[in-house]
Amino acid sequence: MKMRPVNASGASRLQNNFNILRFLAASLVILSHGIELPSGLAARDWAHHLTGQPFSWYAVNLFFVLSGYLIYGSWDAKPSIVAFTKARCLRILPGLFVMLVLCVVILGSVFSTIHFAQFISSEPTLRYFVGCLSIIFTQMELPGVFESNPLRAVNGSLWTLRYEIVCYATVASLGVLGLLAIPTARRMVLLIGIAIAVTATVWIEAQGLPLEGKVYITYQLARLGLCFQLGCLYREFRVVVPRIEFAIALVVMMFLTTETAAFTPVACLAVAHLAFWCAFVPNNHYCRLARTAPDYSYGLYIYAFPVQQALIATIQNASAPQVIVLGFIITLAFAAFSWHLIEKPALSLKEVPIFSRSKFARAGTRLARKSWNKES
Repeated sequence: MKMRPVNASGASRLQNNFNILRFLAASLVILSHGIELPSGLAARDWAHHLTGQPFSWYAVNLFFVLSGYLIYGSWDAKPSIVAFTKARCLRILPGLFVMLVLCVVILGSVFSTIHFAQFISSEPTLRYFVGCLSIIFTQMELPGVFESNPLRAVNGSLWTLRYEIVCYATVASLGVLGLLAIPTARRMVLLIGIAIAVTATVWIEAQGLPLEGKVYITYQLARLGLCFQLGCLYREFRVVVPRIEFAIALVVMMFLTTETAAFTPVACLAVAHLAFWCAFVPNNHYCRLARTAPDYSYGLYIYAFPVQQALIATIQNASAPQVIVLGFIITLAFAAFSWHLIEKPALSLKEVPIFSRSKFARAGTRLARKSWNKES
């Protein structure tokens, strides 16, 4: 298969269309949820009718593919556990914290059937806030909120963040162990990880196991881990871009494998190759303009679900177009607020040292030299 060369420094946001793709992925989640939430999952979008999976499924896959490329590149550019952890925390936690505060206060005061004083001081409210902020122990419901909605979940989109954190932790662990510093070792680790993820998804679907409990966790970890690792693999071999013919062939294969055990890995691979073609090849005026636009994708992703749920609770017999269009407009306003006042200022702190090098680094160097001299 012929491949198209690309600049190895393609991770720069001014040299690729990642910004557009992330915005598209977040918008597809809004579209998908806008159809599902008013009906309590009784109605599904067009992608679900065609392939058995909604647009949101493909959008999350896309998020993880792009994340794998960027996170792998982040460690490669600065292989420091402190810098890596700090960058990840600054990207996720400030925006998440403010969103949770706003959701608890606004939803509790406007939509909860419980008196606000009781609501704000209740254990379930505290458990929701702390659990969602922890990312790992995400909670779905707030007391008395959205009780009349077809689905009571406050922010169902947050479930993917725990798998994102697992992927980050895996990259950091491999980096600390030194495996990412050796080309042969890191490529072998990636290929083995991809093989394990593919095997797990195929086995689960071939067995027809219900996606619940540990099986659900295993499937999602394998599927999203596969997408993340495909992004990492592409970053590892970033001197080439797949031609559009290859991406189209994979999309055709995806449709042909619908309702088979091979569907998930084929679909993940199709999303990955199509994503990277779209990321590096289109280069018209509109693409170049969008590259300089603010990155509202994270804000769209974390605010959309509660906004759409609030619309369903407010508008009697809310229709899907209302929830989609109004939800997108309102969410975009929250995303702009989040980016300009929370996320962007937080990201500007990435280069601020946590410790004073003059005080702590020199002390650490002296201690290391003293230990070395004793051992010698």
